Amino acid sequence: MITNLRMAMRALTQNRLQALLTLLGMSVGIAMVVIVSGLGRGAQLKIESQIEAAGPTRIAIHAGNFTPSAIDSGGQQDSSGGEPSEGAYSGGTPGSGGDMTAVSTDSAAMDARKRMRAVARTRYRAPPTPLGAPEMALLRQTDGVRAVAASVEGNVSLDADAGLPVYVIRFSGFEQSWPDMTDWKLTDGRWISEAEHRASGPVMLVTPRVAKQLWPNAASPIGQTIAAGGKKIAVVGVIEVTGQGDAVVPTVYVPVGLAQSLLHRTSYDSITVRTTSVGVTAAVAKDIGQKLRALHHLPEDMVDDFRAETQSVAAMPGMGSDPRLARAVHSNTAGFEQASWEQMAKSLRQAGRTFTLLLAGAAAVSLLVGGIGIMNIMLVSVTARTREIGLRMALGARAGDVMMQFLVESVTLAALGGVFGLALGLGGLLVTQYGFHWASAASPAMLAAALVMAALTGIVFGFVPARRAAFLDPVIALKSE
Repeated sequence: MITNLRMAMRALTQNRLQALLTLLGMSVGIAMVVIVSGLGRGAQLKIESQIEAAGPTRIAIHAGNFTPSAIDSGGQQDSSGGEPSEGAYSGGTPGSGGDMTAVSTDSAAMDARKRMRAVARTRYRAPPTPLGAPEMALLRQTDGVRAVAASVEGNVSLDADAGLPVYVIRFSGFEQSWPDMTDWKLTDGRWISEAEHRASGPVMLVTPRVAKQLWPNAASPIGQTIAAGGKKIAVVGVIEVTGQGDAVVPTVYVPVGLAQSLLHRTSYDSITVRTTSVGVTAAVAKDIGQKLRALHHLPEDMVDDFRAETQSVAAMPGMGSDPRLARAVHSNTAGFEQASWEQMAKSLRQAGRTFTLLLAGAAAVSLLVGGIGIMNIMLVSVTARTREIGLRMALGARAGDVMMQFLVESVTLAALGGVFGLALGLGGLLVTQYGFHWASAASPAMLAAALVMAALTGIVFGFVPARRAAFLDPVIALKSE
C-alpha cells in the first residue's frame, strides 16, 4: 500500500495542471457539502432556540402543595357545581355506538378516565419534604431534562462595619446553569465562574439599580464589597434582570452554596428544570411528579407534598376566578401544551429539513462535478500510461495490483481535495457567520463525514478507469507509444 501511495503521488506530480484543476473541482464540491451542512445545522439550532424562546421549557419545583384541589392540574378535580366530571365524552350522539369507539381510542379521554378511577387523594403531609440533594440528583437523571438549577434566597443583616446605607440585604443564591434559563444580560464585569460556584466563593452579581443604591458615588460597582456573615463579598459583574421591581430590600445574586451558608440552611426554596424542547415539557413535568412521589414515599391517597409547575400552569392562577373555569383550564393545560407546541416544533423542524435538503441537492451536484473530474483525469492517465501498465503486467503484476494502483491514485486525489475542501468550507462558514450574520454550526462528525464522502467519491469514480487499466492486454499495451 505504501508503494502504491508513493507511485500515486509521483503520477499526480507528473500532471500538475490536470491534477490541480481536478483538485480544485473536488475541493469546491466538499466545501459545498461543509457549508450546506453547517448552514442547515445552524438553521436547525436557531429554529429550536426560537421555539424555546417562544414556548415554555421551564418547570419550577417547590416544596409544599398549596394548589386548591378544585384546580389541581394533576387530575384530582372534583365536579362540584354540576358541570360534567373530567373524562366525560361529548362527541357523537349518545347511544349511537360510535361515541364509545371514539372514547376507547381517544388517549386524553382514557387518561382522564384512568385518573378518575384512581384512589382519591385526601391526606396531606405536614411539613412537606424539603428540596435537597436527592431531588437534584433525581432531576438530573430524568429523560428530557437539559439543565437543572436550584435556588434559595432570604434577608441577611450586614455586619456592623459594612459601611453601606442599608442594614439588610436580600441574598439570592443561584447555580451556574440558571442564567442560561433566563434572560439575564451581562452589562459589565464577568459571570461567576464554575470554580467559584463549586467553592461557594464570596462573589456576587448586582443590577444597576442595586449598585446605585448601595454605592451611589462609585464610578463602577465592580470590586465593591459587602460585609455579611463575617465574609467580604465582592461584586464581579453587573446584570440586567427583566421584571425586577423596586424592592425595599436590595437583592444581590451569589452562588447557591454561599446563600445557604449565610442563611444557615441546607435545603432549597425551589428547583428549576429546563427541558430539551417545548414539545416534551408537559410529559417531563408528569414524569417528574411521579418520580418525586416515589422519592418522597407518598402513598396513593396522599396529596403531593411538592408543586411541579410548567410556565403555562404558573401563568394561569386560579385566584379570583370561578373554580369550575379554573379547574377546566388547569386540567387541560398539559394537553394544550403537548398538542400546540409539539405541532409548532414539528412544522418548524420540517421547514428546516426542507431547507437543508434543497441545499444538499446543490452540494450533491458540486460533488458530482468533482467526481467526474477525477474520472476524467484517471482515464487520461490510463491512456497516457498504457505502455507502463503493459510493462508492469509483463513483469508479473496481476490485474488486481494494477487496479489497486489506480484506485489508490483516485482516492489520494479525492482525499487531498477533501482536505482542501474542508479548509475552504470552514472559511466559507466563517464568512457567512461573521460577514452575513447567518446562523451556522460545524461539528466534528460533519467534517469526518465530508472526508469519508470524498474518499467514496474517489473509489466510485476511479473504479471504471482502474478496471480499464487492469484488463488491458499486456502485448497490445507494450506495443503502444
